[in-house]
Amino acid sequence: MPPTTTRKQQAAAANLKSKEVRAEKKAVLASETVTDDFWNSLQAANSHIKELEDMLAEKATECHRLESELDKANQKLHEEQDNSALWKEKHEKTYHELRMQRQTTK
Repeated sequence: MPPTTTRKQQAAAANLKSKEVRAEKKAVLASETVTDDFWNSLQAANSHIKELEDMLAEKATECHRLESELDKANQKLHEEQDNSALWKEKHEKTYHELRMQRQTTK
């Protein structure tokens, strides 16, 4: 019977060793999966950052274009206000002259 006990011990030791090896493999696979998950998350985040940077660049270009249009519109508004002031002054002078002529004709 002693040889059977030794075989049982050897079988138990081999079984224990195989369980340890399987546990190690599972841990390695799990860590690889976690690493892959982190890598995929990092890639997705980098892709999202790139999209946001592109959107920001587009918005900055659009903002610059709109600011340029606003400056042009303000400049045109000031020109029209100046023209309006000139015409108002001219109108007032003409009106005054006509009133004076009317009074002299009375």
